[in-house]
Amino acid sequence: MGNMNDHDGSGVQPERAPAIRFLVESALRKVNSSRAGQTPRHRGEWVELFVEALMSESETSHKSVLASLMANGIGSQELYDYYVPEASRRLGELWVKDRASFVDVTVGAARLQALFRNRPDGASGRFDRSIPLGESFLMIVPTFEDHSLGAFVAADQLRRHGVWVHMGIGMSPQELVDFIGARRFSALGISAATWNTLEKVTELVDYCRSKLDHVPPVVVGGRAVSHYAKVTERTGADFAVKTAREAVERCGLSTVATELDFDGPR
Repeated sequence: MGNMNDHDGSGVQPERAPAIRFLVESALRKVNSSRAGQTPRHRGEWVELFVEALMSESETSHKSVLASLMANGIGSQELYDYYVPEASRRLGELWVKDRASFVDVTVGAARLQALFRNRPDGASGRFDRSIPLGESFLMIVPTFEDHSLGAFVAADQLRRHGVWVHMGIGMSPQELVDFIGARRFSALGISAATWNTLEKVTELVDYCRSKLDHVPPVVVGGRAVSHYAKVTERTGADFAVKTAREAVERCGLSTVATELDFDGPR
């Protein structure tokens, strides 16, 4: 019977520990490799795989997932209209439910924004070239709002409706007032990712209306929009919407090909 001092308390002799550790690590690598080799069966699984890659230590794994999606017949338009926004929504859910760290979610969101900003020309297909119909929309990402990806996605969808979209990112209230006063906008959109930011949105809307003789219809969108009536009542905005199509319809903007669903695949 061996000496108890030859064990580390786990029942494994020291000279055998490295070998067992090697076997365990090999088994884990095999399992991970097997999972990675499985092709997702539906959209939900693809999104999950994409989100995991976005938060991984690898700088290129999320791009590999996109390449796999395209290899499986998914077009660029669907990638940017569905998978990128859906991954953003999923990252937000993981953060709210405390299933992912702040660092992981921040890294994932940054990679998503980089993908969206750096996408090649024509990535969304023939509808990328908007047909201007005289409508002009100001998409506002306030200084107090940290999440801007949703605003970029909505702006891209509005452009494919034939609406000129100007991005107002990080402008002070006075800069915003000067910008609105110097141009003729058909509508203003304010991005609000959380319910906690709505009070500041209210202050921004009130400030603009107090300084300008005419303010176009104000639309609030983003994750904070869960109950239309409550959002409009709390912020003083004219409308609260969840999609670019709703913004177009509520504000009565002239658009193109309204029979097509430009808000992306469901």
